[in-house]
Amino acid sequence: MYETLMNTLRQFLGSGMLKTCLVTAISFSVAVLSAYMSPAFRAFLSRTRDRGGWRNVAITLGTGLFKFLVIFVLLRLFITMLVFQANVFTLQHGRITGRNRSAVLMKWGYPHEQKELSVRHTRKRTWVTRQLKTEAEPKKKGRVFSESYWKDEAYPVRAVDGTMPSVLSVKEVLKDVDVNQKSIVSADVEIDVKNNPRTLGNANYAGYNDSWHLKYAVVNRSKWATTAHMSFPLPCKSGLFDEMVLKVGGENALDVAKTSNGAIVWAVDMAAGGELEVEISYNSRGLEHLRYTPKRMSQTGHYRVRMSIHGVAAGKLDYPIGSMPAAEDLSSIDKDPYTLTWKLDNALTSYDIGIKLPVAEQPNYYFAKLLRDAPVGLVLLVIMLTVPRILLARPVRADIVAIMGIAYCLHYTFMGRLADVMQGFAGPFLISSGVLVALIIWFKSRDAGLLVTRIQDASAFVIFAVLYPLMIIDADMTDLWMQYLYVFMLLYACVLLVGYRYGAKR
Repeated sequence: MYETLMNTLRQFLGSGMLKTCLVTAISFSVAVLSAYMSPAFRAFLSRTRDRGGWRNVAITLGTGLFKFLVIFVLLRLFITMLVFQANVFTLQHGRITGRNRSAVLMKWGYPHEQKELSVRHTRKRTWVTRQLKTEAEPKKKGRVFSESYWKDEAYPVRAVDGTMPSVLSVKEVLKDVDVNQKSIVSADVEIDVKNNPRTLGNANYAGYNDSWHLKYAVVNRSKWATTAHMSFPLPCKSGLFDEMVLKVGGENALDVAKTSNGAIVWAVDMAAGGELEVEISYNSRGLEHLRYTPKRMSQTGHYRVRMSIHGVAAGKLDYPIGSMPAAEDLSSIDKDPYTLTWKLDNALTSYDIGIKLPVAEQPNYYFAKLLRDAPVGLVLLVIMLTVPRILLARPVRADIVAIMGIAYCLHYTFMGRLADVMQGFAGPFLISSGVLVALIIWFKSRDAGLLVTRIQDASAFVIFAVLYPLMIIDADMTDLWMQYLYVFMLLYACVLLVGYRYGAKR
């Protein structure tokens, strides 16, 4: 409790120039209030006003400064309270932490980054090493040396310095040698993505269920029979991959496949010029984004990728960095589900293919957003309570600002707490705004001020307790609505100023 109090106090005071101004304002306000509690000081002020002249002007200026400083301190206090409540609300409703995210990754899967099937061809060749010895010359020893070559490229023993060496030994080693070629001639990739958000630690995460079906045509372009070593990398380092299917040439190959270094590997013999169809499919689940990576800058005759999206509005979908957009225009898609396509026939690319899910909205997201943006509305409300009075040459009342500010803060905090026990946005918003607006209207109806100031005060509260929150939660139009509000406030100030001057001249 003490730590929370001290942290809140530090946030209230701020730092630098703000801290200096606040300390000065609080000290001056406390000194004036303390003095005003003395009957003798009040009597002194009354006598000084009655004298008029510069003394009355000084007291008037001091009173105005006191009101300004009180409003400044109250405004800072209310803003600190709103920021504190926003932080508490965010902590209790949707705080995404590194620890929580790591737990989600372990439980529900990492972002999926599926790479293309890899194929490497090898064939058997015999490597021959023979040891030879030249005939000894008079007073000299014979020289022993060796030769190495492929058996299918063998050549006869050749004379050395005019004499034929003798063969001492022959050693043969069977080796696998690479047969370099581009083996994949066709690819069809079908991906089905269903939105499935995850929740942990009172926070939501953008998750999905994905189903993959990949079909490749693999050929042996060489003139030799080869062994095709195939490797299919899994899309992430850990996770669940169920309903796995692996068919090579229409036959099940899972029984002979192995898992090595995060990939499924197997080998199959292929005749010269032979062709095989490789089918791979599985179901899994991942987080945040999904990516498929074709081989970099490698041309393939037929290459198609199709992705069906369920439960994610196309307008909110995005592409990961380094990914190419689909052929479809996302802004023109208004159905669910929908299909995105990528056609890479005879294409060279260094880009990936993928989608990025929109950031998951946290529980009670709208209320957290309103609490974060409430301080801006509070400042605008205080402007609406003070500037019109200044333009109308009416006294600015710090007590009115205090009451309206408290009501404004209670409206947002009350709305947030109602969200803990009620579903949706409309119920908490209508109850809180209805109660606080009714209270302020009743309060202003009993106020002794001018009718025009009472109406404008109540209207200002309605604007920032009802209309302002609706502007904020309409994320796509918030900036435009706020511009409308600023223009309205300027227009209102102009009308008041022109109307007051016109009335004064009359």
